[in-house]
Amino acid sequence: MAKFSHEFLKRFFQEDLKDSRVEMGPRYGEDAAVIKFGKEYLVVHPDPISGALENIGWLSIHIPANDIAAAGAKPCWALPTVQTPEDFSKSKVERLLDEMCEAARGLNVGLIGGHTETVEFIDRPMVTTCMMGLTGSPIYTHTSNPGDLLVQIGDAGIEGTWVLVTDAYDKLESLGVSEACLHEVLGWRNDISVVDDALRLRDTATSMHDATEGGLLQGAYEMAFASGNRFEIHRAPSVREATLEICGVLNVDPLRLIASGCLLATVPPDTELPVGKVIGKVTEGEPGLFFDSKKVGENTEDELFRVLREMN
Repeated sequence: MAKFSHEFLKRFFQEDLKDSRVEMGPRYGEDAAVIKFGKEYLVVHPDPISGALENIGWLSIHIPANDIAAAGAKPCWALPTVQTPEDFSKSKVERLLDEMCEAARGLNVGLIGGHTETVEFIDRPMVTTCMMGLTGSPIYTHTSNPGDLLVQIGDAGIEGTWVLVTDAYDKLESLGVSEACLHEVLGWRNDISVVDDALRLRDTATSMHDATEGGLLQGAYEMAFASGNRFEIHRAPSVREATLEICGVLNVDPLRLIASGCLLATVPPDTELPVGKVIGKVTEGEPGLFFDSKKVGENTEDELFRVLREMN
């Protein structure tokens, strides 16, 4: 699985079809649509779970909820579409739906509808969830200002590391990853959510973005090009030792590994941060991302999907 590039997508952004209530429609780097209703804004975002085999129900709620929270909204309602192979057992379907309900209860999100079906020509389940939330003041990816500080909340590569361990535990063990490392990562499930941190930061941040496909570097790249600013990372991003161990064995770049659990934000200088650490800054200049003064390009294929394909 890979993303479509910025150059490809931009010709399909139909600004002329947007009515006056739509505050945010399709735009590069923006994950959620924002629609104004009176004094409140409805934030809407669909997200598929396409890289994981295990824990799909749990991920199908938490991953789109992260994007809603990164837009400054409290996740409120979800409509999942569940598609399973025809030979997918009833017990597996029940487990998937139980995980979904458990995750929704934990976030106080209402499952208000959706769709279920079996599909003849697929060999693995897929869940795509439309998540909605409310806010009085939305936050966007593109609204950073020169002079802002770039902040990392949560460690890079959490989701990708967890998916690799839950889906390929035996393979990783056979490649020499320590048992202690694998057991540690299995306990990271709750670390994938950035909802609480995003809602704590929304009154301080000038922009926020959930780093997902393409990892922390792609998330920062999208913020830079969405805003038209230059982003400079001059301090090493936080990565857990277990992620480094697994990525080292698989020859994976942890900063390009799918990264739900890692929130990026920009804040004005001298901000007292309630959470996170400063890893860089926003400056004027040609839009782009620079890491230790080296220019970083767009990454359309996440390391997770590359390594899963190679292992299979």
